[in-house]
Amino acid sequence: MLKKSAIAAALVMFTTSAFALDGGQLDFAGLVSDNTCVLHVNGGAQDGQITLQTATTTEVNQAGVVQLASPGAKPEAFSITIDCSDDPQGASANLSMGSVFFSNSQGTLNNDLSISQAATGVAIAIHYLTDATTYEQMRVNDSTDVKNLLFTNGKAVYNFKASYVKQAATVNATAGYVKTNAAYTVTYQ
Repeated sequence: MLKKSAIAAALVMFTTSAFALDGGQLDFAGLVSDNTCVLHVNGGAQDGQITLQTATTTEVNQAGVVQLASPGAKPEAFSITIDCSDDPQGASANLSMGSVFFSNSQGTLNNDLSISQAATGVAIAIHYLTDATTYEQMRVNDSTDVKNLLFTNGKAVYNFKASYVKQAATVNATAGYVKTNAAYTVTYQ
């Protein structure tokens, strides 16, 4: 029995311990694309900020609700360019707009009322210029309103105007700040 105890004691003395630690996490991200087109808002990056001139409440109220073929008060021009000139990808581009938080049934953009001193009764309308003098409302969140444009030398340039309009015919605009947003989606073929 003494022999077994001596063997057991020897085993305990010469046994090594193994310790384990929790491992870390590895996150991998990337993109593989055959897309070589570049998007620009007003000649800059693919995201843009359009700043409208200050409008009076009278100007907004006189502009009324959105009109299909004419912008509202203080229209501000902006453009979105799809540049595929380095590797022409197709013959035409399609553009649509959406907004998760600010779209309304008129196809305009409501003001963000969570900002400090927000104007009420005001919306932003977006109009697409089909040529130098012809306007078409760009209806935000309308899946049927897709503007198609042919590429010229590998580029498609969409010209727009954003303007102030009344949010509803029965509600007058009040003074304050205006802030809203929309996302644009582009496909080409």
